[in-house]
Amino acid sequence: MKAKRANSEQEMLKEFIKIAKKHGYKPISGQGNDNRIELEENYFQFGDLRVDTQSSHVVIEVETAGGVTNLVKYWYCLTKNTTISKSKKTIVLLHIFNTSSEGDYGSHQLLWDFLWSQMKKDLGDRMQAKRFKVSGTETNELHDALTYFEKALEK
Repeated sequence: MKAKRANSEQEMLKEFIKIAKKHGYKPISGQGNDNRIELEENYFQFGDLRVDTQSSHVVIEVETAGGVTNLVKYWYCLTKNTTISKSKKTIVLLHIFNTSSEGDYGSHQLLWDFLWSQMKKDLGDRMQAKRFKVSGTETNELHDALTYFEKALEK
């Protein structure tokens, strides 16, 4: 019998869910139809967790395997004929890298910074993004991410 795999993504999101509910929002998550960006015959998940406010889509993506796909998909979708490209709401992305050591995902984070600098030039005020490094080590930006999230909900 296989041991049940811990869902570190869900564990990471618990505090964000509490904050959303404290502010009267119902967070959206999962792979269901209400959390999809439809694109032709395909779709992208619209965040591991999302809260829709009057002015923005506040989105959290948690990386447990590195990469920049969860950043670049928003650039792609904002340039295509999708519901978010037609929306007047700003996307506010909190991209959390769940690391297990100081150097974990270092090259992915460098690529993220470069890619985001290019995206900002193209997207202007349609999107905001910030990455956070969260781990069990002393470099832990979880508190910063929670604070940033709460401020985004209050706007």
